[in-house]
Amino acid sequence: MKKIDKLILLDFIPPYLIAFFVAEFVLVMQFLWKYIDEIVGKGISLGVLLELIFYFAVRIIPEAVPVTILIASVMVFGNLAEKYELSSMKSAGISLTRIMLAGVLLAFLTSLFSLFASNYLKPRANYKFFKRFLSVRKQDASLNIEEGVFSYDFKNFTIRVGEKDKDGEGIQDILIYDNSDSDKKKLNMLVANDGRMYSPPESELFVMDLNDGEQYRELNNTKKKDSKAFIRTKFKSWTKVFDMSDFDFQAANLNSSRKKFDLLNSKQLKMGIDSFERKKAENLQSNFYNHSGILDIEEQVEEEEDKSKEQITLPKKVSEAIAKKDKQVKDNKSRAKQREPRQQLEEYSLDTLSSLIYTFKESDAKSIARSTKYLSDKKEEKVSYTLREDRSFTYTKSRYTLRLHQMYSWALICIVFLFIGAPLGSIVKKGGYGYPLLIAIVFFMTFIVLNIMGEKLNKTGQLTAILAAWLPNLVLIPFAIFISYKALNDSDFKGVKAFTGKLLSRFKSG
Repeated sequence: MKKIDKLILLDFIPPYLIAFFVAEFVLVMQFLWKYIDEIVGKGISLGVLLELIFYFAVRIIPEAVPVTILIASVMVFGNLAEKYELSSMKSAGISLTRIMLAGVLLAFLTSLFSLFASNYLKPRANYKFFKRFLSVRKQDASLNIEEGVFSYDFKNFTIRVGEKDKDGEGIQDILIYDNSDSDKKKLNMLVANDGRMYSPPESELFVMDLNDGEQYRELNNTKKKDSKAFIRTKFKSWTKVFDMSDFDFQAANLNSSRKKFDLLNSKQLKMGIDSFERKKAENLQSNFYNHSGILDIEEQVEEEEDKSKEQITLPKKVSEAIAKKDKQVKDNKSRAKQREPRQQLEEYSLDTLSSLIYTFKESDAKSIARSTKYLSDKKEEKVSYTLREDRSFTYTKSRYTLRLHQMYSWALICIVFLFIGAPLGSIVKKGGYGYPLLIAIVFFMTFIVLNIMGEKLNKTGQLTAILAAWLPNLVLIPFAIFISYKALNDSDFKGVKAFTGKLLSRFKSG
């Protein structure tokens, strides 16, 4: 390794490490600021809290390393340009690309580390975080019920407690909404003055012993369709038991493990994409082609006749079907001969009929209409179900594809940010944590906004998963090429400023 490479690497390492830990700290603090109410004040020890923070810090490594390489490159090359060390190297005949070689190597290693973190560390950390937090919350469900706050953690139930005793078990002013009925407009609520809540040891149950309360319940009146019956029940004591399996952990509230694809590596994501393709084809075949009436006996006969040309014998069932069909054709011909064509045409003139149903007797027509409607509704229901499943498979496959390509796009953006930060630092000629940090934040926020925009557009179906994953790179790569071109030609942005000023002046005058 030459001295110039050692110089660049030694200058890179301190700001690189500092920027990485600062980025991790900021992202973790963002997590804590937003979801601190979900963690603090619920009996979680400091050790468990630090463990959860550690898992979250590991899962955000792919998001932290791009801004790390951007800040470090702007600071290093801005500092070299500010001290005229970069100018001295150029005057000695060393090109900017040769000076950036050590930085490019570091950015390449960083991209490999990002890919490793996305592929192995992040899925494992998500799984550990989900498992640990779920176990903590299941240890004592009463910790999740706060004073004066509606709790939606129990499936089909909404619970509000006015006050809690210091022991965490005694409660007052209890309100419980039961949403288990399919008709959500029906009122089913329970009110109690005081009570006690606890989880029996070694049990999957959560118990609330309520005292001095009332239950209000709205029922349908069987005598009158539009009227409803209202039941009001008073009680001295009531024991309400919740199954802990209904204790629905909302992982989305902690921005972690929101979907299954966040727990998978690249190999598992590829297997999932292939399985969705296979399931989609099987679903289309089993729920549409085989049940829609498209494949009838005539097509089966034609297929078997084609096979017979290839000296393949017809199966016994198809042969029987052909014989049966030929017999039906002969019977129809013999019946037609017994009728008088003129009488038939005079009786059923197609010009005077709006539908073929009128060619049948009234009793037969009603029966045929009912049967036809039933069959058509059944076919329509099967087709609608198939289309819904097809859309579900397509959406899930799109999310899997998005996560798979984001692993590689986040790794590539590390190299792109080097070709933005290093030339930009050599042009602005400013080092330290002031101006370079501001520039890095602008480009990193652009990256984050484009990443979120791509996910939203993909979720609504307006953008494919591959294009959504690579959208930040497609937008920022031209900036990297333009800034690198300016730096290689020892140019600045005065021409850009003049051009922008002319456009603004024309816009104002127009």
